[in-house]
Amino acid sequence: KQVATFGNSVKKLGAAIGVTFATTQIIRLGQASIRAADVQLKAEQSLLVALEGRKDVQERLIKQAADLQKLTLFGDEETIRAQALIAAFVDEEETIRRIIPLVQDLAAAKQMQLSAAADLVSKTLGSTTNALARYGIQVEGAVGSSERLETLANALTKAFGGQAQAMAAVDITFTQLKNRWGDFTEKLGVGLQKAILEVADLIQFALNPAL
Repeated sequence: KQVATFGNSVKKLGAAIGVTFATTQIIRLGQASIRAADVQLKAEQSLLVALEGRKDVQERLIKQAADLQKLTLFGDEETIRAQALIAAFVDEEETIRRIIPLVQDLAAAKQMQLSAAADLVSKTLGSTTNALARYGIQVEGAVGSSERLETLANALTKAFGGQAQAMAAVDITFTQLKNRWGDFTEKLGVGLQKAILEVADLIQFALNPAL
């Protein structure tokens, strides 16, 4: 009887531990999802501000970031932040779309953060400073001119073209899979955020209906 009683106690304890573990994991997933959504939403908002509120352009650039995520090791939120940095200096959508893959190539080749590579390229493209001179990149033409864009794009292509996709082709750390999981958690986080805000509104109304 004592053994049977002990066995039943162990089963109950195991079930309780299982429930606690599952609950903990769900809470952690919720927290991670909200953090991921926060990063994504802030990147998208930064891009929209840099584009001076041009929502249609923002949506197309976000689509480009999602497409590039499938081909490279860069998450779409990283690419969107890079687009925002370029957009701070460049107004034309096509210029941003053309230069972003080359920014990824530079970052992959030099093993630097994508935002750091975007900062160097944006300064070179949108100011009189050639921030890429130390990497052997030479540019010509006035700031904002098509000549400056062409010489920069050609120089980056010649020096680093194809590096981002080449790194993705030999990656063994499942980075692209993790990026796709990140997309899932971002969507989950947005949903949780909306649900939390709705519950907060209901609580506020219950406490003070006059508001």
